[in-house]
Amino acid sequence: MENIDTDMSNGPSAGEDLDLLKRISAGDEEAFRQLYDLTHQKVYVYLYRLVHGKQMAEDIMMETYTEVWRCAKKFKGNSRATTWILGIARNLAMNELGKFKRHDNIDDFPNLSDGVIPDLEPMDRQRRLKEAMIKIPLKHREILDLVFFHEMTYPEVSQMLDIPVNTVKTRVFYAKETLKNALSGMGVKKNDL
Repeated sequence: MENIDTDMSNGPSAGEDLDLLKRISAGDEEAFRQLYDLTHQKVYVYLYRLVHGKQMAEDIMMETYTEVWRCAKKFKGNSRATTWILGIARNLAMNELGKFKRHDNIDDFPNLSDGVIPDLEPMDRQRRLKEAMIKIPLKHREILDLVFFHEMTYPEVSQMLDIPVNTVKTRVFYAKETLKNALSGMGVKKNDL
């Protein structure tokens, strides 16, 4: 799997958000470039983890920023620009994923088809976590990604996914349980991480 930088500390401040988007809505290409520079890495990492493919993530990211340029006037400032942009990216990704219902064949996983549990010693912690994340359902993978990797607050996730904050909390709880079960199914014990 491709190694991608996961530093999520960059991003515009709330005041910068509104200013850049106002300028973009007036056709300011430099403001668009600045917003892109401040947010594209976070958007790419989110999409990559969501769709598990470099090309698809790049394609959706380009569509996302096209929508940002086209719809900047619609940004109301009720959230950070990054949250709004990630919401656009999420909608586009879900539309794209809906086109490709993936069905894995057990023969594609030789470790499972012959009943042999792979030796996990050579794998590092991050790789094990990535493999387990791929195995859990999309709604669980997405909620963990937003909360833990993108460090979004529950209210921000609530707004982005258009669900109540308590639902976010519940999904996080169940997603963590699902991830723990996936890791356990891979032969990873709590102390191995």
